[in-house]
Amino acid sequence: MKHVLVIDDERGTRESVKAVFSGRHDVSAASNTTEGLDVLGRRTVDLIFLDVMTPQKDGLSFLKEVHGIYPDLPVIMISACTSLRPVVEAMRVGAYDYIQKPFDVEELRSLASRALENASLRHRVRTLESDVAREFPIGQIIGDAPPFAQALADAHEAAAADATVLILGETGTGKELVARMIHTLSARRDEPFVAVPCATLPEALMESELFGHEKGAFTGADKQKPGRFDLTGSGTLFFDDLAEISLPTQARLLRVLQEKEYLRVGGTRPLRTEARVLAATSRDLRKEVRAGRFREDLYAHIGIAPVTLPPLRQRSSDIPKLALHFLDRARRALGAATEGFEPDAMDAMRRYTWPGNIRELKNVIERMLMLYGREKTIRIQSLPEEFLARNDPPADGRPPGAARLPCNYQTCVDSFDRSLIEEALRQTGGIQTKAAKLLGTTRRILRYRMETLRIHSPPDANGNDRA
Repeated sequence: MKHVLVIDDERGTRESVKAVFSGRHDVSAASNTTEGLDVLGRRTVDLIFLDVMTPQKDGLSFLKEVHGIYPDLPVIMISACTSLRPVVEAMRVGAYDYIQKPFDVEELRSLASRALENASLRHRVRTLESDVAREFPIGQIIGDAPPFAQALADAHEAAAADATVLILGETGTGKELVARMIHTLSARRDEPFVAVPCATLPEALMESELFGHEKGAFTGADKQKPGRFDLTGSGTLFFDDLAEISLPTQARLLRVLQEKEYLRVGGTRPLRTEARVLAATSRDLRKEVRAGRFREDLYAHIGIAPVTLPPLRQRSSDIPKLALHFLDRARRALGAATEGFEPDAMDAMRRYTWPGNIRELKNVIERMLMLYGREKTIRIQSLPEEFLARNDPPADGRPPGAARLPCNYQTCVDSFDRSLIEEALRQTGGIQTKAAKLLGTTRRILRYRMETLRIHSPPDANGNDRA
């Protein structure tokens, strides 16, 4: 249950807000800003209703003070005066919205619901940004191979230009990471970064996800919902796998890019957007245009100066640095003893063509530590079988390495791990400690992998796992 604070010198207003949210949220009331600060100091507040004209300190000054301490706390201004000047100033300073007295109960509830949802989504965005920052801090992007260094230089120029940018590269090359770098280096760094996973969002929901919808716009739309353009504000909106969206959605996106305005589903009033758009794809959009699957005018709008990320096989000099980075992260997470790679193992990794690029490198290292985490170093015998074969490019024109895979990468890895673990459990009568020793790993790592693959060892006579 969320906690709402109402600050208003009129007792009737305070009691009305309490009654409106009774049973829905906890509500604290304060008759002035001093009492309001006291509440903020004693407990977590999720939403503030603030009178524009409060005693002791006007609402605008209090709003500035609150945002200085709690920048993500939504504040809705309450106004009884006919002049909108103080309300407009409050919105400029950072108020989420405003409502006039006497207020409508449903409007008040709807406004609160939107503000809380907006705050929740912004919190999730910041959490995701923090996760990515921990994975690869912007100042520590790894790699200095010439083609990658050129791509980073192009990204730095794009950050300063504040225009729409298209990021190209095979799957797993780090396109979203570079998009976040562009955002962080831009003048919009303090605004939200919102990602749109175009490949996983159902087409039926795409328009609502992007532009939001009004209450009653369709069956089940029981309240107004902000879209990702709303949540982005003047920040950065990143379309991952742009080529996956349909032609009708491409047309609507092009209009937004050209006109800087959009309509919510079921809405009639155009809304302005100041969002900057970044997009990424692993497809050749010129071929997609020729095939009629991508709009030529949209490509012309976004494809003027793309940032192209090289595949890992074209930056093999970066593989040792990347491998050691992922090894250090996985070693700490899994409690493994491994500290590095033997020279022949690293040489095999540099020769491998990495069809899954950096994502595949990360997964391979995590897998090796799960299986051989007790060893001091990773030996060449510990590498997957495909690393031991020659890695000459195939003659059929497909990406190097792809022709040798009987299935997609993760499926092959899981199948191989499953067969190893099940055989070890069979040989040790289901005793996990012995099976882990046979595999050269720890019981904790073995247990983790068994849970991931849903492998169950036969229980003992008392129905417990055989430790």
